[in-house]
Amino acid sequence: MATKSDFSSAEWEVLRDTPHLVIFAVTVAGASGFFGSIAEALAPSSIINEALQGSNQLLREVCEREEIKSSIDAIKERARASGDFADIQAVLRQEAINKSRTAIEILRQKGSSDDISAYRDFLLHLGDKVANAATEGGFLGFGGERVSEHERTLLAELAEAVGMLQA
Repeated sequence: MATKSDFSSAEWEVLRDTPHLVIFAVTVAGASGFFGSIAEALAPSSIINEALQGSNQLLREVCEREEIKSSIDAIKERARASGDFADIQAVLRQEAINKSRTAIEILRQKGSSDDISAYRDFLLHLGDKVANAATEGGFLGFGGERVSEHERTLLAELAEAVGMLQA
């Protein structure tokens, strides 16, 4: 099983930042409104806690508090440079897809098959949890749909990027 020390700092940044890029990309892909956005922001915490307590050392290290803070700070800095909301959406979406693909490739080179599987499942569960956290397009929480078309498309692209077809 791989640990942080098995990767260069650039590789580790990819592994560390990718889960949060997925979270942010899915969050901004939908139109959940204020309360929905709060629900989506809180949704991944249970999956992160499971990873912290799980058997995969790589995921435990990715989910450490200091690593999460560093990741969020790095992503916020990149988002600030992106411009308006549409630019931020596009940048986060593309980075989430590209970095997911890169992270899996890094793990193919330096991790075990268990690391690849655990990391892939982690990314997809995070995206799914965020997408299903709030209803999209309704009024005051009524109507709308659970997962928007933009979120479904993004989740499918992420599944493809990590080498897993979504049902």
